[in-house]
Amino acid sequence: MDNGRGTGVGFLKSSKVRNAEEAIGQSEGLLTVLRLTQADIKPAEDALQIAKRFFDSNQFAKAFHAAKKAESLAITLDERFGGYQKAAKALQSRIDSMRRLGLRTEELETLLARAEKKVLSGIWDSGAFVPNYLEARVLVERAEQEGRAFQERAEQASNAIFLAELAIESLGEMRGPADPEMFADGAASELGESLHEATRQLALGDPEGATKVAKDIEANATRLKELYLDSTKSLDATEAQITYLRGEGVLTNGVEADLKSAREMLDKGSIEASIAVAIRIQGELEVIGNSYRKATTGIADAEILYGRLQREGFHSYEAEVALRDAKRSVREGNYARAVEFLERALHAFARRTNAREALGRAIEETRKRAQFLRGSGLSFLPDIHEVLTRAEREFQNGNFVGSSEDLRIATVLLDQVFRAPTGKK
Repeated sequence: MDNGRGTGVGFLKSSKVRNAEEAIGQSEGLLTVLRLTQADIKPAEDALQIAKRFFDSNQFAKAFHAAKKAESLAITLDERFGGYQKAAKALQSRIDSMRRLGLRTEELETLLARAEKKVLSGIWDSGAFVPNYLEARVLVERAEQEGRAFQERAEQASNAIFLAELAIESLGEMRGPADPEMFADGAASELGESLHEATRQLALGDPEGATKVAKDIEANATRLKELYLDSTKSLDATEAQITYLRGEGVLTNGVEADLKSAREMLDKGSIEASIAVAIRIQGELEVIGNSYRKATTGIADAEILYGRLQREGFHSYEAEVALRDAKRSVREGNYARAVEFLERALHAFARRTNAREALGRAIEETRKRAQFLRGSGLSFLPDIHEVLTRAEREFQNGNFVGSSEDLRIATVLLDQVFRAPTGKK
């Protein structure tokens, strides 16, 4: 019985020894391999030394568990180191890529250094003080994501700047200017300064601002190209309009000089100023043309009207002077002034016409008053009728002065009749 029990105990002990030896051997083999990496496996090595001390003191169960802990810790540290190393390499690659683009990487480099310090600061894990690969990995992964997002925005800004530069070049290469180099310098100078500003903002780490400036440059360059074409067409149309008006005999005064100035502005690249002048010239030509037509047709109509009034006996020194001044103003090209003189003549005509109408109404009213006295037996009533008849005849012949005098005589006679006493009842 005792021999059997002793044999069982010896077998159990030898089994524990064998298991502990195998566990220690496996851990040593694993650590030997992991020492070839850059992972910090010192905590696992310390755990393995503890397992060996347990084994030497015949504490085989503790030695077994310590060896397994060393193995597990080594595997964990290797995995954590691998994850951290991969993230750190990705961040370093991102930093290198950003440097090649000329982007600022100081913040990312600072975060990478902070992550390395985080690894060295360590952390307690399952009773062991191990390198803090976990938090360091989170730090570098977040930094890489931020760097990637920033680089994407920076690349977008870079592309926008490139497109803006192409737009500026396209503007400077517009066909038509007599001196392409001078035109390019003038048209693209401000845009070029804005392009430098976009590049500066990108270099300072503001890709959004750089993108906005670059897109504005591209839009402005496109707009200026369209304005250049519009300005060219507008100036050509203006020149044709001047030719047409001069063919009609219209004096366009200093508009030709303004047109020449606008073309010079366009050749120098002052596109917006040129089209502004072109629009102003077109407005002035429209006013000149309208004033010319109003003055010439108005004068012709006024002369016809005045001729008819003259045949009716109307003569007006004021109207004649106004018509003469209007014609002189037309010859001088001052059509607006001619219209003013024409209106003065028409006012004189209107006053004469109004006076004629008033005289006609007065004769008619006086005739009615005389008719009212018919049969009254007045001795001078025939004289009144004779004077009124003469006033009407002179009115019809255009002798308004004589007609007015006769009407005044008839009115005085009639007033005497109506004022005379009628006697007592």
